[in-house]
Amino acid sequence: MSSRSGAIGVDIGGTKIAAATVDRQGNIVSSHTISTPLQSSEVAVDAITRLIETIKTASSGIVEPVGIGIAVAGTVDWAHGTIVQSPNLPFSDLKLRAIIEKSCGLPTVLDNDANLATFGEKHYGTARDANHIVGLTLGTGIGSGIICDGRLYRGATGSAAELGHMVISASGPRCTCGSYGCFEEMASGRALVRFARARFVLDGGGLIGEMAGGDPVRVTGPMVTEAARQGDVAANEVFAEVGFWLGIGINNVINIFNPEIVVIDGGMAEVGELVLAPARAVVAERALHPNKDVAKIVRGQLGNQAGMLGAAALVFETFDAG
Repeated sequence: MSSRSGAIGVDIGGTKIAAATVDRQGNIVSSHTISTPLQSSEVAVDAITRLIETIKTASSGIVEPVGIGIAVAGTVDWAHGTIVQSPNLPFSDLKLRAIIEKSCGLPTVLDNDANLATFGEKHYGTARDANHIVGLTLGTGIGSGIICDGRLYRGATGSAAELGHMVISASGPRCTCGSYGCFEEMASGRALVRFARARFVLDGGGLIGEMAGGDPVRVTGPMVTEAARQGDVAANEVFAEVGFWLGIGINNVINIFNPEIVVIDGGMAEVGELVLAPARAVVAERALHPNKDVAKIVRGQLGNQAGMLGAAALVFETFDAG
């Protein structure tokens, strides 16, 4: 293929849809973002189609897209190009790949957003020199992707890597999935707020309590982060608790998958060492040799572009190996 070949990467989230034309080196040639229309699947699909056409037009004459890659939050049947379910989007058993291929005239691939965020970090980000990778996207919940021998691991039904629902505290709080003590209930943004509110009730929560105006219900993740950065003891202890549970989960991941690198993306990753330092301490103490000796725990480099770039990388792998 010509060096001018490119791919269109699309990342569909609950609040926004981002799309870009990307060249083989991971450079974004053109990009555009819209708010996600949630009225119906028909309205959302129409918006996605128009966004793709906008991107194609903007990059015309610069790169020629060989295909379209789509990252979407939710359960995806990768083999059939179907969104099985998506909790924050109006999609259920939607054959999106076929719809986009018909309307946009380009071969299309579809996968889970956390899988593709990990894939993006492997091809264009902090894990580009690794072939055994676990990616964790820390937000309200925890998304994840696994790469073994350089390829995405999807499992028997395409729904592998649901590490956010690995039980790490059997007596922990009930998860949205119906189980108890899942990884994402103990080490996500949701967990951070829950721990902070509990600390507030216990002793007033220090600076967090002041920021929330004396009302624990008003405590938010950004409040806890700002208080911690100002040196507040209670806030730093809350982060230490979240970091401990993050370390417990990563310990299991390292022992099971033996990755070279664990990449942390998502909103919670932005707090950096507040949560990563205690997680690394747990892994250093508990994980097995030699697994822990080779596994680096690092922040991703691609930020909110990881899913979009990973979607483009999947296009190149699937349709344009040259």
